Amino acid sequence: MAELSSAPSAHSLGMIALAAVLCALGVVASYGGLRSIRVSEGKLRRHWMWATAPAATSAVAAAAALALLVASDAPSAPIWALGLMTGSVIATTCFGMMAVWLNLLAGRRTRLTLAERDMLLDAIVNDTARGFCLFDAGGRLQLWNEAFLDIYGIPPGRDIAGKSLLRILALMRSAGNFVTDPGQLIELRAALVSRGPTSVVADLRDGRHIRIHLKRLPNGGWIAKHVDITDHKQAEQRFAYLALHDVATGLPNRAAFNERIVASVEQARRFDGSFAVIRLGIDRFKEINDVFGQAVGDAVLAEMARRLADTCHWGFLARPGGDEFSIVTPPDAAADSIQDVCRQLARLCDSEFEVDGHRIRVGATAGVSVYPRDGEDADALIAHADVALYRAKTEQRGTVCLFEPAMDLQIREKRALQRELAVALEQRQFEIHYQPQATTSGEIVGFEALLRWRHPIRGMVSPALFVPLAEETGQIGPIDEWVLRSVCTEAASWAKPLAIAVNFSPLDFRRLDVPALILQVLLETGLEPSRLEIEITEGVLIDDFSGAIAILRKIKNLGVRVAMDDFGAGYSSLSYLQSFPFDKIKIDQAFTRKLEINPETAAIVEAILSLARTLKLPVIAEGVETESQLAFLARAGCDEVQGYLIGRPQPITHYRALTAGEPMGAARVAKAV
Repeated sequence: MAELSSAPSAHSLGMIALAAVLCALGVVASYGGLRSIRVSEGKLRRHWMWATAPAATSAVAAAAALALLVASDAPSAPIWALGLMTGSVIATTCFGMMAVWLNLLAGRRTRLTLAERDMLLDAIVNDTARGFCLFDAGGRLQLWNEAFLDIYGIPPGRDIAGKSLLRILALMRSAGNFVTDPGQLIELRAALVSRGPTSVVADLRDGRHIRIHLKRLPNGGWIAKHVDITDHKQAEQRFAYLALHDVATGLPNRAAFNERIVASVEQARRFDGSFAVIRLGIDRFKEINDVFGQAVGDAVLAEMARRLADTCHWGFLARPGGDEFSIVTPPDAAADSIQDVCRQLARLCDSEFEVDGHRIRVGATAGVSVYPRDGEDADALIAHADVALYRAKTEQRGTVCLFEPAMDLQIREKRALQRELAVALEQRQFEIHYQPQATTSGEIVGFEALLRWRHPIRGMVSPALFVPLAEETGQIGPIDEWVLRSVCTEAASWAKPLAIAVNFSPLDFRRLDVPALILQVLLETGLEPSRLEIEITEGVLIDDFSGAIAILRKIKNLGVRVAMDDFGAGYSSLSYLQSFPFDKIKIDQAFTRKLEINPETAAIVEAILSLARTLKLPVIAEGVETESQLAFLARAGCDEVQGYLIGRPQPITHYRALTAGEPMGAARVAKAV
């Protein structure tokens, strides 16, 4: 009987079995919770951590109950075990409820994520501007959009699903839209082997340029996006051309000419050679413009450029600007070859041109300097050729004059002007004239301040003459500071808050603390910073690009606007617009003047305006003199204009009605002045 009583009862066995089941359930629940923690992120991960705690508690409580029932003979053991099992059941139930809630939450998030991905994929596939294609790990096409087919001219009904990359390239070749450069194909293959995202530009046979962005997928396949960047490339090519060419004649410009002289000096020095630098100017060109009109004058320039190109095919011909042309002969040790050049040019110095029904006698004068006799560097050769040209124009027009050391008249004149310039600011000989700026609809929105020098003996001295001298002697800094302070004082007194634009020399950015100067003047005068616009030329950015950009950012931080002046001439580059957020770009007047007679110039202006719209940059065109020029710019989307059609540069007293706030459109302003 004693043995029978010591054996576990059926009730005890049932409790042991229940405890074991609860322990197993707790372990399984804990394992599931830990896996969910591992695969979850963010808030969901933290929720699973809280949910797993009851599961672990359930397993521990059931295990403790099982141990009590099996190993303990105490009378209270079943009671404690029952309490632990009850807690285990409660904990398991809590875990189950939280697990159901969390799974529902995860399912909802998954559906939202899938919906977002479906929307994104749909947007990519249906994007009409960008081609899209997806290849699997085996290099076979799985997904594409219509834009991909359009870019490469693949017929829409063509079965290309599952085709290899080589087969797709063969289809492109048959459609006539294959990559022409073998090097680009090699670059494309290298990009496919690369593990990281890569971008390749492919030049197609039909002249288009396609940028291909490649990205590898974890499964070994890849995604490719194809974007037609032909317009962007053509715009870059136009600007690259303009950087080294003159718009009016198509000849290389001053920048290209200077580069050529430097290269010729190096070559002649290496081979003990000699070459000539020739500066040729059209005589009385201003009279041709005044009598026959600017269009005829431009045609004369173009015809002279053509004749010089025919005559001087052996040399490098450029047009630095104005009515002057420059020539660099090939390095040649023979002195008689330079004399032969002079004889050829002399035949061009008195010619008859027929332009637009007009027979015009055109004279020209040339000055020549020779390396190394007249100078051993580019600056000296150019300066001495200019001195020879000046001497010839002074004494005998229509001739070719070789430089001689005795030709120091112009140098003395230059030094005298420098001395007089040194006292011009102190003696208050400078004046500021204001030229109005207007919207294309005719509303006057501001002025540009222009410096003038009224010499007591010489009269009005051209800025083209005295500004380079001021820069050369270092006087430009104090002059520009006086202009800024005077202009801001004047503008702050206006009843109507019109904008005012002030030019700064590139040298100011190297010798002055321009942002500190502007801040000081704004505080002194009380002018609102937003009304002031600082105009810079690309020369500010050429020598120290990063330093200039830092200075311009400080100016913008003051609330002052910064504009790029003479955009499209000289060293124009898209990289400037990419590197600094200019508030406005100003189209050079050389483009505006050609709008009515040169389709290429009109196309260039339209390209500049299109680029500006893309970059959300306001544009002002200077040199607007005719209604047709204004109409063209308005149609092309130009924001503002400046020129004689709107108003001539005048002392501010001529524009008192405007600054006083009286309603006055551009037509009335031009008529008034």
